[in-house]
Amino acid sequence: MTVPENMLRSVIEISGNAGDILLSGFRSETTVVSYKSRTDLVTNIDKESEEYIVSAIRSKFSSHSIVAEEGSGSETDSEFIWYVDPLDATNNYAHGIPFFCVSIGVYSRVEKGIVCGAVFDPCHKEMFHAEKGKGAFCNGVPLKVSGISDLGVALLATGFPYAKDDMERNNVREFSRFLPGIQCIRRMGSAALDLCYVASGRVDGFWEPLLKPWDTAAGSLIVQEAGGMVSRYDGSEYDPEYPQILASNGLLHKKMIDIITSK
Repeated sequence: MTVPENMLRSVIEISGNAGDILLSGFRSETTVVSYKSRTDLVTNIDKESEEYIVSAIRSKFSSHSIVAEEGSGSETDSEFIWYVDPLDATNNYAHGIPFFCVSIGVYSRVEKGIVCGAVFDPCHKEMFHAEKGKGAFCNGVPLKVSGISDLGVALLATGFPYAKDDMERNNVREFSRFLPGIQCIRRMGSAALDLCYVASGRVDGFWEPLLKPWDTAAGSLIVQEAGGMVSRYDGSEYDPEYPQILASNGLLHKKMIDIITSK
């Protein structure tokens, strides 16, 4: 592995500080909500969080590439790419719903995968983190995926993309395929936290289309390091730049692939 010794520590520290920024504006009259589109919101706190994160990364790892949701990153020829979501679940945040997070994942061009990452839920004070080959943790406690092998009693999570009116890509078809044969489905609004909930065994599987790399980079590694599986819908290798993800405890993965790809 070629991960700098202080990288994961920095990811955790930066995520935690950014979470404090989110809490400072949560349910505040000073928070300003704007619309990228009818269904896609952004707040001044998204931007404040991202400005802090990008500045902190540059101060510690000045040569690294940064891909950030609100566009303040930069491209270099470094081995490492930081995928930054300064506020995952902005819609929840803007409506005062206490389920949102900061997500930072680091991709290595040499390793061809995510090598470390953290997802911080400031409302519940949960710091999920992982480094490749070293396990996944929440507040220092090791994470392990569930042992559920029967899809009929599985609790799954999913999300719906901003393209609500696009019936080919809005996830309604896949949702309808899963719902009759499982225990239930949760739609919580944060892909990063959904992945961490798979890693912690709180839900047994997760799928979602049309995601961005900053949505899934950190969470994908946390699932894998907790013993789970992550792929595209067809079972091929996960790629943060590819806009769909299927994650599970491993025991349900083939069954979920069969359902999601059925004709």
